[in-house]
Amino acid sequence: MRAALALLPVLALLACAGGDAAASPSAAAGPARPVLVELFTSQGCSSCPPADRALAELAAQPLAERRVIPNVIPLAFHVDYWNYIGWTDPFSSADWSARQRRYGTAFGGGRIYTPELVVAGAADCVGTDNSRLRKLVAAAAAEPESATIELVPAPRAGGKWPLTVRAQRQPQPGAPAAEVLVAIYENGLETPVGAGENARRKLHNDRVVRRLVRAATLPAGGGSAEQRLELALDPAWGKDVGLVAFVQEPSTLRVLAVTEAAASR
Repeated sequence: MRAALALLPVLALLACAGGDAAASPSAAAGPARPVLVELFTSQGCSSCPPADRALAELAAQPLAERRVIPNVIPLAFHVDYWNYIGWTDPFSSADWSARQRRYGTAFGGGRIYTPELVVAGAADCVGTDNSRLRKLVAAAAAEPESATIELVPAPRAGGKWPLTVRAQRQPQPGAPAAEVLVAIYENGLETPVGAGENARRKLHNDRVVRRLVRAATLPAGGGSAEQRLELALDPAWGKDVGLVAFVQEPSTLRVLAVTEAAASR
């Protein structure tokens, strides 16, 4: 996309500048725990399909076997602010655009762009920059573990997906409250694009977030929560859907812990 592409070289330097400094010698040894990576993307953006493909490659294997960048748990949030140029992304949401804007404010300056990767809610870089992404993931994985999360899904039935999510945060004076969030994502989406910058292309999208719900809240200073949910499944969704649960501080947007349940067909 022209607007995005004009900004990418500058944003790559600004947004990822902290990534190199953050990567410590211990981080270079490789991720020790899962790290949430969020891709903000759009079918209306001509520079996004390579990032979409890279995200699919990140998630192509079970978590323990991922080799492109180990221990990454990716999600794709399709924003709606490129819809005006001629193609309405069927997976886009104003909620996802608002989520990205919150990151833009937290990172300073309020800038947003596509494709953008946000790592552990703490740093961002261009969606196709695997070298920067590796460093940011390693730095996030090397952070001391302060929370844990467990996701236990039950068999789907009657358009519902029952699950139990458990989260715990170690006692830490002054720590802000944290939310326990659960995302439903869908894989294997094929879209013939009829207009806009990707006109006449068939786009493939994986890990597309369909719903994001707040399951519980961990109190300030630490604590635990357990919640049983029944998530409604839209009949329009396919069968290849999965779950990701994570703990995030709404005040800082840092993601403290993340886990996933394998996609179920």
